[in-house]
Amino acid sequence: MAIRNPRLPLLPGYGSNTLIGKKSFGVRPIFTSVDKVNMLVDKAADTNRVPSFYARKQAPELPTWIMYDKHILRFQGYYQQSLHEMRSAARVLHKLDIFFFLEDGTIKVIEPRTDNSGFSQGTLIRRQRIRLPHSYDLYYDVLDLNNGREVTFYGKIIKIINCDHFTRNFLNRLGINVPDPIPWPDSLDRTPSSGKPPKHRPFRQFLDHDREVLRFYGYWDDRDTQFGTVHHLEIHYFLADDTMEIKEKLPPNSGVEAAPMFLKRMRLPRKIPPHVEMTGGPKHPSYSPADLSVGAVLNVFGRKVVLTDCDPFTKEYYRVTYGFDNFNPLPTPEDHGVCLSSNMAERKLPPWNGYGSYEDSAENCRTVEPKAPHRDFIKFLHKDRVGFDSHILRFAARLINDNSVDGRRYFIVLYYLCDDTISVYELGERNSGFMGGKFFRRNKMYLPDVDFFVSKEPPAYTDKDMWIGNELVINKHRFRLIAADEYALRYMELHANEYPMANIALIMDKIRRALVSEENGYKNFVAKYMEAVVPHKKELMSVKCFKQALKEIMCEKMTEHEFITIIRHFRGDPGKEESRRREMIRSLVFTELTRGLWDDRDRLREGLLHADELGLGTLSLSRMRQLLLAHRLPINTDLMECMLEMLSKDENCNIFYEDLMKFLDFQTRPVVNLSDAEFAKEVRHAPPLKDVECKFWAEQEMIIKEGYVNWNAFLCQLNLEHVVKS
Repeated sequence: MAIRNPRLPLLPGYGSNTLIGKKSFGVRPIFTSVDKVNMLVDKAADTNRVPSFYARKQAPELPTWIMYDKHILRFQGYYQQSLHEMRSAARVLHKLDIFFFLEDGTIKVIEPRTDNSGFSQGTLIRRQRIRLPHSYDLYYDVLDLNNGREVTFYGKIIKIINCDHFTRNFLNRLGINVPDPIPWPDSLDRTPSSGKPPKHRPFRQFLDHDREVLRFYGYWDDRDTQFGTVHHLEIHYFLADDTMEIKEKLPPNSGVEAAPMFLKRMRLPRKIPPHVEMTGGPKHPSYSPADLSVGAVLNVFGRKVVLTDCDPFTKEYYRVTYGFDNFNPLPTPEDHGVCLSSNMAERKLPPWNGYGSYEDSAENCRTVEPKAPHRDFIKFLHKDRVGFDSHILRFAARLINDNSVDGRRYFIVLYYLCDDTISVYELGERNSGFMGGKFFRRNKMYLPDVDFFVSKEPPAYTDKDMWIGNELVINKHRFRLIAADEYALRYMELHANEYPMANIALIMDKIRRALVSEENGYKNFVAKYMEAVVPHKKELMSVKCFKQALKEIMCEKMTEHEFITIIRHFRGDPGKEESRRREMIRSLVFTELTRGLWDDRDRLREGLLHADELGLGTLSLSRMRQLLLAHRLPINTDLMECMLEMLSKDENCNIFYEDLMKFLDFQTRPVVNLSDAEFAKEVRHAPPLKDVECKFWAEQEMIIKEGYVNWNAFLCQLNLEHVVKS
């Protein structure tokens, strides 16, 4: 507080502050306990304002504002309001929702809103404590509210008739009996009828049927007149005031200017009234819901409109009101008139001149302003790369011609499912005279012996032509597909309904028909190759013998891709498949590690040993994933999950981290062809293989020369035992 001398100017420095240097201001905080909770308050006050409905020494230890937070009792009730200005009804019923908040004993009353009620509805009494009538210190409590009781809130006598499930259980736990719900009384106490027919009250009809519209579909046949046609109409009947409106639905490019309405909303008379009577006189009868039905004909001022169908709401209305059950739609007559959209001649484009692609040339011919060609965007969204799901089918191929040198060249054919394009790469070998790399750039490859300089685009290769054993002629070079990578084989097997060569059901059916067509064909087939199984495992047969058996019965009816599909389905030695997959994933991991310049195996081993506190030699999957992320291995999450899946595990699914170190051993790097020892020795310390070279094409070719097939499973799926018994 500053003291100022009135003789001195009111400027800084001319006054003094008596509070400078003072440490004690004489204000002490007051702490008090509210329901056993310590609080800081300005002054001691009576905090127990809400009377408790529990007996003494039986109340809960927690305060009520914590114990009953968001606990609300809900009751339903009503009060009646007198209507002196209406003769037809003496009172009107107001339905209410009463909310009692247990945390502080407040009450809130709401009247639910009703459309077209004519009253101001919503919150009737805001949340507050309500005094008992003729009392100044007593308030309504939970004991005063129950079914069947009447309460007085600010002069309104409210009858409580029902409560929700939570309220009933809460009152029962307090020992209070809750009576059964009481039905709602009639909304209006009407005066006794005088025996006269009920008077038509438009306002009552409006309240009962507002926003209820009957919708019919129909047509008006105007083909008898010049330039007439069939007009498709939509008829709306408003139950609130018995009016109708009609809209016309015009097809696109019909050449007719769309009018706002065929018939504006009005009462549609059954007969056209005379012009003189339109100015006054009695009202003419108009159409009612009883006159409308499927098949009825309406006279719309001289135009015959036929009703052919209606919507579900209209069907339900007539089913409930009139008991109709037959709503079979009627056919609409066909209009054979001139329509620009249907009879427009097909636009022919000039032949392709050889510049650019077919799509690019077609877009330049359709528009004056050159635009980029439109691609199938929906197909691109479904077939674009998603993680490791590349939607690219990779096949190994050989070049077929008279030159023996070209026969040893190795090619990779990639088919892109997103836009049906093909690219060809060559895998170069040392001292072969060919560098390798891109052989044909990515483009759409067309079938051979077709005319290119035409207006329509010639047929091109599709994904149905990509199967092992097929021959493709790409830019006058003939390629034979000899193998496929694991992704291509697996993708075609998962979508077997699109690729018959990978559909095991169709292949087995083809073999089954070939065996049944010959007399004793199945018996001779089983008897001849029964002794060709492996001696120590009677259910297995070598792949070479199995292929020979199928060739004898199928001759040239089975392709190489179908044979590989059968081997993959009835594989008898899955261990080699796991080893092949493990080496493939190792190659991808080494590619990413070398690209990220990571070579910190010693530090990783130190971290694994430190994490293994008990010296068990295993770590959990989550802990192993955490350590790999901590040592910053430059591989993405999907590839890391594939790597962890291939590692050895114990019975508790814990990973042996020594197997991880062997997996990441740069001294045993995977190579393309392990049979070539010199080549493997030279590339062992070389950079990782390219992405297209990581598919182990050599092993895919060896799949038809080694391994075993489950012979018993093959015979079981043939299901021809009845032929042997007969």
